[in-house]
Amino acid sequence: MSAPAPLATRAEVDAAVRQGLGPALWAERDPERPAVVDPARGPAGGRSFGALDARANRLVRGLRAAGLRAGDGVALLCRNRAEFCEVWAATSRAGLRLTPVNWHLTASEAAYILEDCEARAFVADASLADSAAAAAGSAPGAALRLSVGGGIDGFEPYEGFLARHDPAPTEEPQLGTSMLYTSGTTGRPKGVHRAADPEGAARALAPYAYRAGHVHLCTGPLYHAAPFGISMAIPLSAGVPLVLMDGWDAAQTLRLVEQHRVTHTHLVPTMFHRLLSLPDEVRSRHDLSSLVAVVHGAAPCPVEVKRRMIEWLGPVLYE
Repeated sequence: MSAPAPLATRAEVDAAVRQGLGPALWAERDPERPAVVDPARGPAGGRSFGALDARANRLVRGLRAAGLRAGDGVALLCRNRAEFCEVWAATSRAGLRLTPVNWHLTASEAAYILEDCEARAFVADASLADSAAAAAGSAPGAALRLSVGGGIDGFEPYEGFLARHDPAPTEEPQLGTSMLYTSGTTGRPKGVHRAADPEGAARALAPYAYRAGHVHLCTGPLYHAAPFGISMAIPLSAGVPLVLMDGWDAAQTLRLVEQHRVTHTHLVPTMFHRLLSLPDEVRSRHDLSSLVAVVHGAAPCPVEVKRRMIEWLGPVLYE
């Protein structure tokens, strides 16, 4: 029996990604496919590709109605949750420049980034209300302020803002950009602007060889470059469901891999060490046979640690 035809060809995926419309393609072909799974927030925190796409389109129209145009900046102070993915999906198809802000920073540090990135809109998580309100007070240029998951003084509720706008496909889509900030080990953090690169965006999907049935587990905070790209932008553009962890835990990682039949994830050597430090009975309790690619980086991996990981999981580690 021949395998079923894929829902989209590689050429169709590449064409969509060049315009920032990767998730939109999957919303058209398979709208009920899970896009974001959020175990911490339950079913209400998840999104299908259809819902993710519609909400991103609403946000694009809202941002445009507020006067934002291609090249303008949007700042995002948000934990790992579906709304983070929605803001990325919206800015990436509207030609906007997205700056995720590290929510571990102090209010003054966040304020510096918000002002320095010249954000005209600021989306913030209500669980970070104090930092968000203080940062917004130092960035008068961010006139549009939206609060996710609850209220923040001086911010408009995100849900109400979306509800006022049309979920129809975005007109005149244009690939957006990102500007993430360095840690600031020498002076102030520096914004690193990644210019729009439609061909590069399409090429980025190729090494992961995603196909139907694959699932990606996001283990790190999405404001970091690797989780932002490897664990959100690339899998969602490829139509791959994303399971979010909002705070990493070694044992929970194993439970989620087994529960959701995770095939891909991104880890760092410190996580390897903590996983290997779990009691043998915990590590052996879970079926991890679904894994086909564990991507790792951020720091050199000790040879012995990597050897033990390969002995445990098999030849699925990619550095």
